[in-house]
Amino acid sequence: MEESKQAKQKKHTKEQLIPYQWFWTNVYGERMGFMDWIKSRPFSILYLIVIWSIIGVLGFASTRHCDTWQQAFACDQAIWMIKMVTEPVDYIFSWFTAPFFHNGLDHILFVSIFGFMMPVQSFEAQNGYKPTVIIFFISYIFVGVFFGIFFNVGIAYWPNVEFFSFGFERNWMGGSVGFYAVIGALACTSCKQWFLLLMIACFEVINLTVIGIDIHISFIHVMSATSGFLTCLILKKQGMLSAN
Repeated sequence: MEESKQAKQKKHTKEQLIPYQWFWTNVYGERMGFMDWIKSRPFSILYLIVIWSIIGVLGFASTRHCDTWQQAFACDQAIWMIKMVTEPVDYIFSWFTAPFFHNGLDHILFVSIFGFMMPVQSFEAQNGYKPTVIIFFISYIFVGVFFGIFFNVGIAYWPNVEFFSFGFERNWMGGSVGFYAVIGALACTSCKQWFLLLMIACFEVINLTVIGIDIHISFIHVMSATSGFLTCLILKKQGMLSAN
């Protein structure tokens, strides 16, 4: 019986090319009871409840307009590149508040469905909430430091270059940075580590050439996945990931 469970378990973890699993299953692929389901994915469930509650109370945030009190509140929680220089403490705090605010229905659905209901909950079910939370928020620290320095240095030396000025014209928010990091971590635990990373690269090429997403966002997504992959390697060496 134990051998049978171990064989099933591997199908949902390192033996998979894409180690995703259904939202309602355990690592053996079995349907879970309600309380076991809650215990297996506390971070994913709580995050989804919080972000949709924020939308229900405040409505959608804006990347540029902070006119109403709801928008102003969301703007205060978002990441503004200029704050790295002008308000460094607020800039640091925004790494932990910006993930919970979203600027449109497409934005929050993308994060909820393609982020948390697929890779994030899969990783959490397989490795626990602590590594998931660490990987998720370290990506914001990584991106916040890297791009904060990158854009502030760029605007200082090349103020007329649109690539740098655009980074200061808007704020940055949402859960995509964190869930791309978790996809990078899943790639780290996959039987073929390069495959999920290649999928990210291909998706971002489509994002740029077909969907028309801004290059800054694709750049941030790729860096986030890199952060998650590297953080996962460190956690594996420290024995903080499940052996599933």
